Amino acid sequence: MKKIIYIFTALLAIGITSSCKKFVDINDNPNAPTSVDASTLLPPMLAGMARGNWYDSRYIGQYVQIWGAPTALNVWDQEGYIPGSDSGGEMWRTVYFSLGQNVNLMMQDAIAGKKYDYIGVGWALRAWGWQNGADEYNNMVVKEAYDPTKLTFNYDSPEYVYAEVVKDCQTALNYLNLAINTNGNTSASLAKGDYMYYGDLLKWRKFVYAILAQNTLHQSNKSTFNADLVKKYVDSSFVSNADNASVQCTGSQSGDANFWGPTRGNIPSFRQSDYMVKLLDGRIFTGAAEQDTLADPRLPLLLARSKDRAFRGVVAPLGDPNTADGNISIPAMAGATTANSGTASAKYIFNDNSRGVLMTYSELQFFVSEALFKKGDLQGAYTAYINGIKGALDFVSNPPIGSSLTGTQKYISQTAIDSYLAGPSVRQNAASLQLSDILQQKFISLFVWGAPEVWSDMRRYDYSTSIFQGYVIPTTIYPDNAGKQVYLLRPRYNSEYIWNVPALKLIGALDPDYHTKKPWFVLP
Repeated sequence: MKKIIYIFTALLAIGITSSCKKFVDINDNPNAPTSVDASTLLPPMLAGMARGNWYDSRYIGQYVQIWGAPTALNVWDQEGYIPGSDSGGEMWRTVYFSLGQNVNLMMQDAIAGKKYDYIGVGWALRAWGWQNGADEYNNMVVKEAYDPTKLTFNYDSPEYVYAEVVKDCQTALNYLNLAINTNGNTSASLAKGDYMYYGDLLKWRKFVYAILAQNTLHQSNKSTFNADLVKKYVDSSFVSNADNASVQCTGSQSGDANFWGPTRGNIPSFRQSDYMVKLLDGRIFTGAAEQDTLADPRLPLLLARSKDRAFRGVVAPLGDPNTADGNISIPAMAGATTANSGTASAKYIFNDNSRGVLMTYSELQFFVSEALFKKGDLQGAYTAYINGIKGALDFVSNPPIGSSLTGTQKYISQTAIDSYLAGPSVRQNAASLQLSDILQQKFISLFVWGAPEVWSDMRRYDYSTSIFQGYVIPTTIYPDNAGKQVYLLRPRYNSEYIWNVPALKLIGALDPDYHTKKPWFVLP
């Protein structure tokens, strides 16, 4: 992190010191502007947010068994990590590099120009970064993050980081409200750089409330947990998939393509999990012994069939035991196959110009359902549970693509949706609702893009197989774990383990089993 901070500090110093002002006046280079308009800084920051989620999801997705490696004993399938590698450190990079001083620079321009919309968005991005960083790494550098006099940086307590999220969200809301009151609900100025909501300030405000809801829910194990506060925040947030937070991907070449699209070629490296298959083929929700390929209309859109037309998945860390038999081997996750043919078709978010999804309406409804279930409000929990399932079905039927926050593909017919909602995979009344129903339907809704949130759920419930009923604890655990399951990602190697070793030592991050330490947010 030291190099990152020093580079940006040096750039800042050039722009603001009076000794440089005359030089700037007579050496104006249009290709290297000394002051940058907020609208030019926002797009790469939004892209960095999607990138942080994408890159770390590769490994977190294996931890939570959304997918696994095709070969046995993969280190991530064993809930381990790769020493001396930045693997699993992308969100750290996002917080301190992709956002980092870029947020400060954007807000400097915004403050000077009284661009309250950009100031509000800047604080929203900062809050999102702290929330996602703390969820993955626990300890983060907040107070000293941008102090140019520091050579090493002290980590703040995770409790402090989670409080900072709330503080930054409130600041974001203040400025967004000011922008709305000043210029209306839509900002043409913000739209120039906004590839998430295209200047819609009401949607940005909803996004901030979504972060607050997530921050509150993740502390559900604490005595201070307030279920009603989760609902209050969600009620001020997304009302449909049209409000979902996602970043536009152009898909014209690898650099601007969706991470899960064919050009990037990342998803075929994995194999769908046995757990995911059983959630969709009826065996978990109905207790059926045999696979029912018609149990869930999302099944043929999300997963891939073997050549014999059956759906199979890997069990960590065993890989695919059928690789020698092309008829029953587990196919690569290269996109969906249609229900009635064996031809591959790019559905769901597997296109090059599919949007980079960050948060969704269905996810938030499951927040409410879980919170109210824990409170004892079963009817309220059930209503949100059904809303979450409906939102998730709609999301798969009409995945976001290009500049559209929702698609119009209608891959799933209304008849199929109604049949699923009335079927055995969905609880038909509040009295029969279980926590496992809520969290496993949420698991499905987060497929591919939402692995970090799934991991937060699993860690909050200590990987309980009574809640995550198809999850199987790996038969072989990474040796450094000392038999324990994984609870943290390690800070990014090429900043912290190179430059910030004294601070790492203070939090125990030099210990071989540090990644098994339970983060603050899951503790009572």
